[in-house]
Amino acid sequence: MKVAVVGCGAMGAAASWRLSKRGAEVVAFDRYSPPHDKGSTHGDSRITRTAYLEGAFYVPLLQETFPMWRELEAATGAELLTMTGLLTLGALGSPSIEATLASAREHDLAVRTLDTADLRKLYPGHIVADGEVGVLDAQAGFLRPEKAVEAMARGLDVRRNVVVNALVPEGDGVEVVTDAGRERFDAAVIAAGPWVRALLPWLPVTVERQVMVWLAIAADESFAPSRFPVWLRQGAPEGDIYGFPTLDGRSIKLGGHHGGEAATPETVRRGVSDADLDPLRLFVTRHMRGVTRHVVKSAVCLYTNSPDEHFIVDLHPDSKRIVVLSPCSGHGFKFAPVMGDIAADLVLDGATRRDISRFALARFAKSG
Repeated sequence: MKVAVVGCGAMGAAASWRLSKRGAEVVAFDRYSPPHDKGSTHGDSRITRTAYLEGAFYVPLLQETFPMWRELEAATGAELLTMTGLLTLGALGSPSIEATLASAREHDLAVRTLDTADLRKLYPGHIVADGEVGVLDAQAGFLRPEKAVEAMARGLDVRRNVVVNALVPEGDGVEVVTDAGRERFDAAVIAAGPWVRALLPWLPVTVERQVMVWLAIAADESFAPSRFPVWLRQGAPEGDIYGFPTLDGRSIKLGGHHGGEAATPETVRRGVSDADLDPLRLFVTRHMRGVTRHVVKSAVCLYTNSPDEHFIVDLHPDSKRIVVLSPCSGHGFKFAPVMGDIAADLVLDGATRRDISRFALARFAKSG
């Protein structure tokens, strides 16, 4: 079977990898040269975790990803996944703490609840208020997004700097239309991220600009991956913030989760201003110790959000030969291998054994 994959970021590269592994002839199209920094799959690091506060129904999918990442590492020699644990910080009874614990209880996950004294002793890099607690998820860490895309796409036919203008269902196949002409495939996967509405204008998704910053740290080892887990803190005055241990020995990365300005990939403001950075600098002043306000570098990425912030993974309503794969609402990268495998299921078998009912297109009314 010959399959076109439109988009070669995290989801498109993963779908291409899993389809190719199962014997399909894959051609991946990307309007830039992946891995690139124009969409969502960049920034040196991405969090992965298991005690998932966004919903316990995600946990079985997450559990599948860890051996898949290791499989990819073994096949390519790339170093992609570093396990550090993840620390969720907040007031006892806060939504993020309660949702994390609920996922852990439902799936019998290895988590540890730390009180204020524990946090102050174990993680002096965090300033913890009286009464705040932490939940440490052992099955968590960070991934290298650019390296992951390179590894998943290795050896594949990737058509770089090619814009797909349309997918036309045609009998028992799909015609891919680009500026260079038309090419026929047996099936197609749309994994176009923030450009998805160019192909599916009726899809009810929005694009949101997000800023990431790397701030200089003091010259000590308290932020090393062996001592400082990836972390997230929801409900701070500065917004929902996440961060990482140091990867370079001189800075740590942090960013806001949602709350960014509306954008399109064509008009997004790519530069980063002091107005963008000030909330993050204020956050570290209030909530972290040993992190300076000095910016080492910064970057912009794009979230493609569904109305309920859950994924979209389904067969196209007008053609069972086309799979729509996961506008991810800013929390999808960690799922890439299993989402790619689900896309391969849908293309090759027309169905999947995984429960993706919550990701169905039918939850949105088609319009336009």
